[in-house]
Amino acid sequence: MNNNDYKDTNLEYISNTQTLVGSKRKVLQDLDTGEVISVDQITKRVYGTKNFIKVYLADLLQVLGLLESKPLDIFCYIVDNTNFSNNVFLGTYKKIAKDTGTSEPTIAKVMKKLQEGGYIKKIQSGAWLVNPSIMVKGNDFKQKGLIIQYEAEEPIDVINTPKKGIKGQINEEE
Repeated sequence: MNNNDYKDTNLEYISNTQTLVGSKRKVLQDLDTGEVISVDQITKRVYGTKNFIKVYLADLLQVLGLLESKPLDIFCYIVDNTNFSNNVFLGTYKKIAKDTGTSEPTIAKVMKKLQEGGYIKKIQSGAWLVNPSIMVKGNDFKQKGLIIQYEAEEPIDVINTPKKGIKGQINEEE
């Protein structure tokens, strides 16, 4: 296979929406009646999110010489331990301190800065919602839903959302 195998000359690339759009006439035959009809086929292919940039944080920070700092250790710990299905990070100061080798007062200062900067929002003690405008894993639709939740006055209880059991019943035990 070569690159030409993927090209469709009937499609036009539209850069501002990152889509391919095209149309052509097709002749179809109804196998039951034998009727032959002519139809317009419209094709639209969407490629990625516009203006998406991927940065590898650890590599960038190493180049900048910022890899050795306690605030960065805490930030990386949050990134590594965020549940990306709902953008929730679970971690008490005691747990973060133990896992990162950082003092609890330092963790308190960093978490306060992250809250003031709009990176995280406290849901309850030991539970934080990470701003999906800054960090999200998924597509635009998921991000938009998480942003609505993040910006809500009273965030939806994303920690204790009931899950369906094996036979469809809801387990309230969690």
